[in-house]
Amino acid sequence: MILLTADPTAITDAAATAAQSSFIPSDPISAFIIGVLVFLIVAFLFLISAMIQFTRIAFPSKEPALKGFVQQLAGTTVAIEEEESIMMDHVYDGIRELDNDLPPWWKYLFYATIVFAFVYVYYYHFTGNDKLQIAEYQQEQVEAELAMVEYRKHAANSIDETNVKMPDEAGIKEGDVLFKENCVACHGKVGEGGVGPNLTDEFWLHGGSLEDVFKTIKYGVPQKGMISWKSQLSPLNIQQLSGYILSLKGTNPANAKAAQGEIYVAK
Repeated sequence: MILLTADPTAITDAAATAAQSSFIPSDPISAFIIGVLVFLIVAFLFLISAMIQFTRIAFPSKEPALKGFVQQLAGTTVAIEEEESIMMDHVYDGIRELDNDLPPWWKYLFYATIVFAFVYVYYYHFTGNDKLQIAEYQQEQVEAELAMVEYRKHAANSIDETNVKMPDEAGIKEGDVLFKENCVACHGKVGEGGVGPNLTDEFWLHGGSLEDVFKTIKYGVPQKGMISWKSQLSPLNIQQLSGYILSLKGTNPANAKAAQGEIYVAK
């Protein structure tokens, strides 16, 4: 192992960066396996410590041998005073390198990760017992799309004259279809007016804002022959229809009915 004799602050920063880049796997099986490995390592170190304490009390004569085992597991290190003997010739930015050996416990952990990698690849790629990340991602996409559809159903039903918004181009096209299905008998094929008023000019009988149009369609104007559509059209449909009607402003169709009401000025 190569050790660097550098500023402790730089080492601390590097450790912090490494800690920030760590992660907890979202896959429950992987998290469980890693958790078990960590538990086994901690338990192993705890057992060694307990065994040392027990040997010191029960078998004082065995302590040197046990210390030798622990020392062998930890590996040999060179005292600071003797670091010149393992100092390498490589120097970079005033930093010298020490040619220390990797401690055995580190090597054993590294070998364990290799074994774990083979087990992981075999389990996920050859046994078919679980899904790969791409399959989980695709499944989550399907679930998210279903959740979005359900949300839109509830959101569409919550639209009213207080929160109605101008629909997008697709919504206006839907409004065009709704208009041709439900409104042409009174307002003409292109909103030029008939029994009902002209919807393409600047004059309005009951207000010309999006909220006003939505409210008029929703509740109707019974005294003028305009029925309420709230039982026949969903709130989303009324929003789409309102947006389409406002998009007709200034289209100047042929045979347009004379203006009725007052000019609407947006506030």
